[in-house]
Amino acid sequence: MENGQLGAGQFFILIFGYILGTSFFFSPGGLIGVAKQDAWIIPLWAGAAGVLLSLLWIKLASLYPGLTIVQICTQAAGKGIGGLFALLYIGYFVFLSGFIIRNLGDFMKQTLFPLTPLTVFHVMFLLIICYAVIKGIEAIARTTQLLFPLVVLIFLFVFFIALSEWNWDRFQGMFRMNVWKTMKETRSIIGYPFMEALVFMMLFPYVRSKIKASLILGIVVATLLLSGTVFFTIGVLGVTRASHDTYPLFVIVQEIHIGTFFEHLESTMALILLCAIFIKLTVIYYCASLGLCQLFRVDNRSWLAFSLILLISGLSLGYDNVLENIEFSKRYDFEYTLIFAIVIPSLLLLITWIKRLAGKHKAGYSS
Repeated sequence: MENGQLGAGQFFILIFGYILGTSFFFSPGGLIGVAKQDAWIIPLWAGAAGVLLSLLWIKLASLYPGLTIVQICTQAAGKGIGGLFALLYIGYFVFLSGFIIRNLGDFMKQTLFPLTPLTVFHVMFLLIICYAVIKGIEAIARTTQLLFPLVVLIFLFVFFIALSEWNWDRFQGMFRMNVWKTMKETRSIIGYPFMEALVFMMLFPYVRSKIKASLILGIVVATLLLSGTVFFTIGVLGVTRASHDTYPLFVIVQEIHIGTFFEHLESTMALILLCAIFIKLTVIYYCASLGLCQLFRVDNRSWLAFSLILLISGLSLGYDNVLENIEFSKRYDFEYTLIFAIVIPSLLLLITWIKRLAGKHKAGYSS
């Protein structure tokens, strides 16, 4: 089992990297297609919802200090119902891992290696992830600390170069969206990535201090940067082009030309995406492995981690193409993630309060 410890700074970087993760790359096009020039506003209200949800998770964790969400399920609801809830969470982590690795495979195949089978990308990347998971949460946190400055510096480099294509005229027509209709059509962004942050309930016991501050600050900073990324995409590409490209940031980098020296920089964007997916997928993969160990009382997670490679790689092939992946996320991700982010934690809170009230009444009656 895990004995590692995380500092508040490490926990913040994990949260920030996880939430921003793949969303800064895959979300802008869809949001711009719905909300046009106002798309940059959508991550702000979605992030506000994410902060409110984090308070629910923190409240539940405070009632069971030192326990992960898998352990809280069995502690609060018993081995039967609680075990079922715990198994559902583990299944969700595994499914989410397959969803993310498929995003990576689709991107690499469509943009850089069109003749390479998807499974090659999946297995090669999952082997690296599995190794990191076996090494433990401290190794994952230190690796994230190492990759974080690299991702930020490369992104800022691309940002400042691409500003040469900026045009404020592309924002004409702002603040004309139908708020309720837009919120309904873009509700999936609450599920992906903000509700997905519930996986950090698996890591709460390993954080030494400032869990609440680190979690909320990570969500807030990631929200602002996601909003800024959408704003940047509109200003450089415009609404029409950005909404019709699956990977608008990749298109921006492809078109950067400064003389004959700075050109064909798309590999830099691929590097950023690989690092971002590594951070996000490692966290989820680790939580799935840890959850299985805790639920079935397994001391060594190595074989479980290796076994998950085959399961996750197989699940990732459940989509025919990237469009089907995007459509599923748009239509069902919010409702699907709602079960794990709100419904089950609320039920666990309710069960806990009922049990404590019943215990108080029983103690008062016996006295």
